[in-house]
Amino acid sequence: MTRGVRPTLKTIDGGLKRAPPVPATISPGMEEVWRTIAADLTGRGLLTTSMLTVLETYVGAVWLARECRKSLADDGPVVRGTSGVPKPHPAGAMLKSAHETIARLADELGITPSSRSRPGIREQESKADADADPTREWDF
Repeated sequence: MTRGVRPTLKTIDGGLKRAPPVPATISPGMEEVWRTIAADLTGRGLLTTSMLTVLETYVGAVWLARECRKSLADDGPVVRGTSGVPKPHPAGAMLKSAHETIARLADELGITPSSRSRPGIREQESKADADADPTREWDF
């Protein structure tokens, strides 16, 4: 992965004016995660229609990480294979992958503390806080 100066997130022309409703593909129990992030991004003028799949993927990865943690809590980090030999729980590798996806997409969406500290983000947050709740039109 190449590291360098990250671009400043800027308000997008044509950005959505209000948070979109939760897609039917979002797993049960993850609706609030969608609403919270969609409202935040919309309020800062950063969410466009083309970004909705990125947001959907992020929410799906959060769901997967939660499910993996449940499996690991129930079964432990080591399980027995078909031959009876102990092996790492498959949910461990899935959790690692989900965490990597979450971290990458959260940074791209501008919802991590480090991405929020980039130039321009603080002003967007102040503006978003001053604006009305972008979810009010969706009757959540």
